[in-house]
Amino acid sequence: FDPHSWLAPLSFKAQVNLVLEEMKQAFPDLADTFQTNADAYMANLDALHMKYANTFGENGTCTKNTVVSNHNAYSYMSQRYGMEFVTVHGLDPEGEPSAADILEVVEQITEDGITIFYIEEYTDESAVASIVEQTKSSDLPNGVEIQILYTMELQPKDDSDDYISLMEKNLDALKSGLSC
Repeated sequence: FDPHSWLAPLSFKAQVNLVLEEMKQAFPDLADTFQTNADAYMANLDALHMKYANTFGENGTCTKNTVVSNHNAYSYMSQRYGMEFVTVHGLDPEGEPSAADILEVVEQITEDGITIFYIEEYTDESAVASIVEQTKSSDLPNGVEIQILYTMELQPKDDSDDYISLMEKNLDALKSGLSC
Protein backbone atom coordinates (compact mmCIF):
# COMPACT_ATOMS: atom_id res chain seq x y z
CA PHE A 1 0.00 0.00 0.00
CA ASP A 2 1.39 3.34 -1.08
CA PRO A 3 0.48 6.15 1.34
CA HIS A 4 1.61 8.90 -1.09
CA SER A 5 -1.84 9.58 -2.52
CA TRP A 6 -1.25 13.34 -2.59
CA LEU A 7 1.19 12.89 -5.48
CA ALA A 8 -1.78 12.66 -7.86
CA PRO A 9 -3.58 16.02 -7.97
CA LEU A 10 -7.09 14.54 -8.12
CA SER A 11 -6.37 12.37 -5.10
CA PHE A 12 -5.08 15.43 -3.28
CA LYS A 13 -8.24 17.26 -4.31
CA ALA A 14 -10.30 14.56 -2.56
CA GLN A 15 -8.21 15.15 0.57
CA VAL A 16 -8.81 18.90 0.35
CA ASN A 17 -12.54 18.16 0.21
CA LEU A 18 -12.32 16.07 3.39
CA VAL A 19 -10.48 18.83 5.23
CA LEU A 20 -12.95 21.39 3.91
CA GLU A 21 -15.93 19.49 5.30
CA GLU A 22 -14.24 19.08 8.69
CA MET A 23 -13.37 22.77 8.84
CA LYS A 24 -16.93 23.75 7.98
CA GLN A 25 -18.21 21.48 10.75
CA ALA A 26 -15.74 22.85 13.31
CA PHE A 27 -16.17 26.52 12.34
CA PRO A 28 -19.63 26.93 10.76
CA ASP A 29 -19.39 30.74 10.84
CA LEU A 30 -16.49 30.54 8.39
CA ALA A 31 -18.01 27.92 6.09
CA ASP A 32 -18.44 30.31 3.16
CA THR A 33 -14.84 31.52 3.40
CA PHE A 34 -13.54 27.96 3.61
CA GLN A 35 -15.65 26.98 0.59
CA THR A 36 -14.45 29.93 -1.49
CA ASN A 37 -10.81 29.25 -0.69
CA ALA A 38 -11.17 25.51 -1.28
CA ASP A 39 -12.94 26.06 -4.60
CA ALA A 40 -10.11 28.28 -5.82
CA TYR A 41 -7.46 25.80 -4.69
CA MET A 42 -9.30 22.82 -6.19
CA ALA A 43 -9.49 24.70 -9.51
CA ASN A 44 -5.68 24.92 -9.35
CA LEU A 45 -5.54 21.17 -8.68
CA ASP A 46 -7.81 20.50 -11.66
CA ALA A 47 -5.53 22.60 -13.87
CA LEU A 48 -2.48 20.75 -12.56
CA HIS A 49 -4.17 17.40 -13.23
CA MET A 50 -4.89 18.48 -16.80
CA LYS A 51 -1.21 19.34 -17.33
CA TYR A 52 -0.23 15.86 -16.17
CA ALA A 53 -3.00 14.16 -18.16
CA ASN A 54 -2.17 16.10 -21.33
CA THR A 55 1.52 15.28 -20.99
CA PHE A 56 1.42 11.63 -19.89
CA GLY A 57 -2.09 10.46 -20.78
CA GLU A 58 -3.32 8.73 -23.92
CA ASN A 59 -2.77 11.79 -26.09
CA GLY A 60 0.47 12.79 -24.39
CA THR A 61 3.65 13.65 -26.20
CA CYS A 62 6.07 11.38 -24.34
CA THR A 63 8.02 8.76 -26.24
CA LYS A 64 8.79 6.77 -23.08
CA ASN A 65 6.73 5.78 -20.06
CA THR A 66 9.24 4.09 -17.72
CA VAL A 67 10.61 6.09 -14.81
CA VAL A 68 13.42 4.85 -12.58
CA SER A 69 13.63 6.18 -9.03
CA ASN A 70 15.04 5.35 -5.66
CA HIS A 71 11.71 5.27 -3.78
CA ASN A 72 8.37 3.68 -4.65
CA ALA A 73 6.21 6.68 -3.80
CA TYR A 74 4.48 7.16 -7.11
CA SER A 75 1.84 4.46 -7.56
CA TYR A 76 -1.07 6.94 -7.57
CA MET A 77 0.68 9.06 -10.17
CA SER A 78 1.62 5.94 -12.12
CA GLN A 79 -1.89 4.56 -12.15
CA ARG A 80 -3.56 7.88 -12.98
CA TYR A 81 -1.21 8.87 -15.80
CA GLY A 82 0.02 5.58 -17.25
CA MET A 83 3.66 5.76 -16.22
CA GLU A 84 5.63 2.74 -15.05
CA PHE A 85 7.92 3.32 -12.08
CA VAL A 86 10.82 0.97 -11.43
CA THR A 87 12.36 1.60 -8.04
CA VAL A 88 15.35 0.51 -6.00
CA HIS A 89 13.58 0.84 -2.66
CA GLY A 90 10.09 -0.22 -1.83
CA LEU A 91 7.82 2.08 0.12
CA ASP A 92 10.50 2.60 2.78
CA PRO A 93 13.25 4.79 1.33
CA GLU A 94 15.39 4.15 4.40
CA GLY A 95 15.67 0.40 3.73
CA GLU A 96 18.72 -1.21 2.18
CA PRO A 97 18.13 -2.39 -1.39
CA SER A 98 19.31 -5.87 -2.24
CA ALA A 99 21.89 -6.54 -4.96
CA ALA A 100 19.03 -8.03 -7.01
CA ASP A 101 17.01 -4.80 -6.66
CA ILE A 102 19.95 -2.72 -7.88
CA LEU A 103 20.65 -5.14 -10.74
CA GLU A 104 17.01 -5.00 -11.85
CA VAL A 105 17.10 -1.20 -11.99
CA VAL A 106 20.43 -1.11 -13.86
CA GLU A 107 19.08 -3.65 -16.38
CA GLN A 108 15.92 -1.57 -16.85
CA ILE A 109 18.00 1.56 -17.45
CA THR A 110 20.13 -0.24 -20.03
CA GLU A 111 17.26 -2.04 -21.81
CA ASP A 112 15.00 1.00 -22.06
CA GLY A 113 17.69 3.57 -22.80
CA ILE A 114 16.76 5.52 -19.67
CA THR A 115 18.96 8.55 -19.12
CA ILE A 116 17.58 9.97 -15.84
CA PHE A 117 17.40 8.42 -12.38
CA TYR A 118 15.13 10.23 -9.92
CA ILE A 119 15.82 10.71 -6.24
CA GLU A 120 13.99 12.66 -3.56
CA GLU A 121 14.97 16.15 -2.47
CA TYR A 122 16.68 14.98 0.71
CA THR A 123 18.38 11.89 -0.72
CA ASP A 124 22.16 12.04 -0.74
CA GLU A 125 23.36 11.43 -4.30
CA SER A 126 26.18 9.23 -2.98
CA ALA A 127 23.48 6.70 -2.01
CA VAL A 128 22.89 5.98 -5.71
CA ALA A 129 26.49 6.42 -6.90
CA SER A 130 26.84 2.70 -7.63
CA ILE A 131 23.85 2.84 -9.98
CA VAL A 132 25.31 5.82 -11.79
CA GLU A 133 28.65 4.00 -12.04
CA GLN A 134 27.04 0.80 -13.35
CA THR A 135 25.16 2.67 -16.08
CA LYS A 136 28.23 4.24 -17.66
CA SER A 137 28.49 3.28 -21.30
CA SER A 138 29.41 4.72 -24.66
CA ASP A 139 25.90 6.21 -24.81
CA LEU A 140 26.06 7.47 -21.21
CA PRO A 141 29.74 8.17 -20.47
CA ASN A 142 28.82 9.72 -17.10
CA GLY A 143 26.05 7.24 -16.31
CA VAL A 144 22.44 8.21 -15.72
CA GLU A 145 21.73 11.81 -14.79
CA ILE A 146 20.30 12.38 -11.32
CA GLN A 147 17.19 14.56 -11.03
CA ILE A 148 14.80 15.33 -8.19
CA LEU A 149 11.19 14.22 -7.73
CA TYR A 150 9.49 15.78 -4.74
CA THR A 151 7.44 13.54 -2.46
CA MET A 152 6.67 16.31 0.01
CA GLU A 153 7.17 14.04 2.98
CA LEU A 154 9.34 16.74 4.56
CA GLN A 155 9.20 20.51 4.44
CA PRO A 156 10.69 21.81 1.18
CA LYS A 157 14.20 23.19 1.31
CA ASP A 158 12.97 26.31 -0.47
CA ASP A 159 10.39 28.13 1.66
CA SER A 160 8.80 29.65 -1.43
CA ASP A 161 7.75 26.20 -2.68
CA ASP A 162 4.30 24.75 -2.06
CA TYR A 163 2.36 21.76 -3.32
CA ILE A 164 1.55 23.30 -6.71
CA SER A 165 5.09 24.53 -7.38
CA LEU A 166 6.65 21.20 -6.38
CA MET A 167 4.22 19.25 -8.54
CA GLU A 168 5.09 21.60 -11.43
CA LYS A 169 8.77 20.83 -10.81
CA ASN A 170 7.93 17.11 -10.81
CA LEU A 171 6.09 17.55 -14.10
CA ASP A 172 9.07 19.29 -15.71
CA ALA A 173 11.52 16.68 -14.40
CA LEU A 174 9.38 13.79 -15.61
CA LYS A 175 8.96 15.41 -19.02
CA SER A 176 12.72 15.50 -19.48
CA GLY A 177 13.10 11.86 -18.42
CA LEU A 178 10.26 10.59 -20.60
CA SER A 179 11.24 12.54 -23.71
CA CYS A 180 8.11 14.68 -23.84
